[in-house]
Amino acid sequence: MIDIINKDFQNAKVDEYLLDSMIASNKLIAFHRSNEWVVVGKDAVRELHTYYLGKERRRIIYGTDFCMK
Repeated sequence: MIDIINKDFQNAKVDEYLLDSMIASNKLIAFHRSNEWVVVGKDAVRELHTYYLGKERRRIIYGTDFCMK
C-alpha cells in the first residue's frame, strides 16, 4: 500500500497498481515514495508507457536461444 494525499487534501492508502492511473487522471497531490513525499506536477514521477513506433532493436528470446529481430 502507498500513502497518498488526494485532491481533497485527505491522506489515504492505495494499492500500488492504482498509482499510475491516479497520477494520469490528476487525482493526487502527492504520494510517498520509499523515503520521501513526491509532489505530482513538481517532482519527477514515472511516465506512462507509450508504444515505440520505430524498428524493434531489442533482443528477443526464443526458448534458450537469443535472436535479433
